[in-house]
Amino acid sequence: MKKSKLIQKTVNKLVDASFKDGRMLEIQVFRSIKVLKSLPSAEAIQALSEYLKALKRKEREHTMCIETVIPLSPTQISKAKKIVERKYLITKVLVSINPDILGGFKLRIGDQIWDESVLGKINQVKEAITR
Repeated sequence: MKKSKLIQKTVNKLVDASFKDGRMLEIQVFRSIKVLKSLPSAEAIQALSEYLKALKRKEREHTMCIETVIPLSPTQISKAKKIVERKYLITKVLVSINPDILGGFKLRIGDQIWDESVLGKINQVKEAITR
Protein backbone atom coordinates (compact mmCIF):
# COMPACT_ATOMS: atom_id res chain seq x y z
CA MET A 1 0.00 0.00 0.00
CA LYS A 2 1.40 3.41 -1.00
CA LYS A 3 1.95 5.92 1.77
CA SER A 4 -0.30 8.92 1.63
CA LYS A 5 1.57 12.22 1.97
CA LEU A 6 -1.20 13.55 4.19
CA ILE A 7 -0.97 10.53 6.51
CA GLN A 8 2.82 10.86 6.65
CA LYS A 9 2.58 14.57 7.43
CA THR A 10 0.00 13.90 10.16
CA VAL A 11 2.11 11.11 11.65
CA ASN A 12 5.20 13.34 11.72
CA LYS A 13 3.28 16.09 13.53
CA LEU A 14 1.89 13.60 16.05
CA VAL A 15 5.34 12.13 16.69
CA ASP A 16 6.80 15.60 17.28
CA ALA A 17 3.94 16.37 19.69
CA SER A 18 4.56 13.05 21.50
CA PHE A 19 8.02 14.14 22.70
CA LYS A 20 9.19 16.94 24.92
CA ASP A 21 12.88 17.42 25.74
CA GLY A 22 13.64 13.99 24.26
CA ARG A 23 11.14 12.22 26.51
CA MET A 24 8.03 10.46 25.29
CA LEU A 25 4.79 11.89 26.67
CA GLU A 26 2.54 8.92 27.39
CA ILE A 27 -0.70 10.90 27.47
CA GLN A 28 0.10 12.46 24.09
CA VAL A 29 0.84 9.02 22.62
CA PHE A 30 -2.60 7.80 23.76
CA ARG A 31 -4.24 10.88 22.25
CA SER A 32 -2.38 10.41 18.98
CA ILE A 33 -3.40 6.75 18.76
CA LYS A 34 -6.99 7.75 19.39
CA VAL A 35 -6.83 10.28 16.53
CA LEU A 36 -5.29 7.76 14.15
CA LYS A 37 -7.82 5.06 15.09
CA SER A 38 -10.64 7.38 13.99
CA LEU A 39 -9.44 7.22 10.36
CA PRO A 40 -11.03 4.76 7.92
CA SER A 41 -9.72 1.27 8.73
CA ALA A 42 -7.15 0.83 5.91
CA GLU A 43 -5.73 4.29 6.53
CA ALA A 44 -5.83 3.78 10.30
CA ILE A 45 -3.77 0.60 10.08
CA GLN A 46 -1.19 2.25 7.86
CA ALA A 47 -1.09 5.42 9.97
CA LEU A 48 -0.75 3.51 13.26
CA SER A 49 2.03 1.38 11.80
CA GLU A 50 3.91 4.46 10.57
CA TYR A 51 3.33 6.25 13.88
CA LEU A 52 4.77 3.38 15.94
CA LYS A 53 7.82 3.07 13.65
CA ALA A 54 8.43 6.81 13.89
CA LEU A 55 8.06 6.76 17.69
CA LYS A 56 10.69 4.03 17.97
CA ARG A 57 13.02 5.89 15.61
CA LYS A 58 12.64 9.13 17.59
CA GLU A 59 13.19 7.35 20.91
CA ARG A 60 16.40 5.74 19.59
CA GLU A 61 17.76 9.23 18.85
CA HIS A 62 17.82 9.89 22.60
CA THR A 63 18.95 6.44 23.78
CA MET A 64 22.61 5.68 24.46
CA CYS A 65 23.52 1.99 24.16
CA ILE A 66 26.86 0.92 25.60
CA GLU A 67 28.24 -2.56 24.87
CA THR A 68 31.19 -3.74 27.00
CA VAL A 69 32.91 -6.93 28.10
CA ILE A 70 32.54 -6.25 31.82
CA PRO A 71 29.71 -4.61 33.75
CA LEU A 72 30.08 -0.84 34.18
CA SER A 73 29.68 0.87 37.52
CA PRO A 74 27.00 3.55 37.89
CA THR A 75 29.81 6.14 38.07
CA GLN A 76 31.27 4.97 34.75
CA ILE A 77 27.84 5.06 33.11
CA SER A 78 27.21 8.55 34.50
CA LYS A 79 30.58 9.83 33.21
CA ALA A 80 29.96 8.37 29.76
CA LYS A 81 26.50 9.96 29.67
CA LYS A 82 27.90 13.37 30.70
CA ILE A 83 30.48 13.24 27.90
CA VAL A 84 27.91 12.25 25.29
CA GLU A 85 25.39 14.86 26.50
CA ARG A 86 27.74 17.60 25.36
CA LYS A 87 26.55 16.80 21.84
CA TYR A 88 23.36 14.71 22.21
CA LEU A 89 20.25 14.82 24.39
CA ILE A 90 20.20 11.48 26.22
CA THR A 91 17.10 10.34 28.10
CA LYS A 92 17.79 6.61 28.34
CA VAL A 93 20.93 4.52 28.81
CA LEU A 94 21.12 0.82 27.99
CA VAL A 95 24.16 -1.24 28.93
CA SER A 96 24.81 -4.72 27.59
CA ILE A 97 27.60 -7.23 28.15
CA ASN A 98 29.18 -8.82 25.08
CA PRO A 99 32.33 -10.91 25.66
CA ASP A 100 32.79 -11.28 21.89
CA ILE A 101 34.15 -7.72 21.56
CA LEU A 102 37.19 -8.82 23.68
CA GLY A 103 37.71 -5.40 25.30
CA GLY A 104 36.88 -1.73 24.96
CA PHE A 105 33.34 -0.69 24.14
CA LYS A 106 30.79 0.04 21.44
CA LEU A 107 28.53 3.07 21.78
CA ARG A 108 25.35 3.64 19.77
CA ILE A 109 23.06 6.66 19.70
CA GLY A 110 20.39 6.55 17.03
CA ASP A 111 22.19 5.70 13.79
CA GLN A 112 25.62 6.73 15.09
CA ILE A 113 28.00 3.94 16.17
CA TRP A 114 31.41 4.34 17.77
CA ASP A 115 33.34 1.07 17.88
CA GLU A 116 36.28 1.30 20.27
CA SER A 117 36.35 -2.44 20.91
CA VAL A 118 39.37 -4.72 20.46
CA LEU A 119 37.38 -6.78 17.94
CA GLY A 120 36.56 -3.61 16.01
CA LYS A 121 40.24 -2.64 15.87
CA ILE A 122 41.20 -6.15 14.72
CA ASN A 123 38.60 -5.96 11.96
CA GLN A 124 39.93 -2.53 10.88
CA VAL A 125 43.47 -3.91 10.61
CA LYS A 126 42.21 -6.99 8.76
CA GLU A 127 40.31 -4.78 6.29
CA ALA A 128 43.35 -2.53 5.75
CA ILE A 129 45.57 -5.55 5.01
CA THR A 130 43.13 -7.14 2.56
CA ARG A 131 42.73 -3.96 0.48
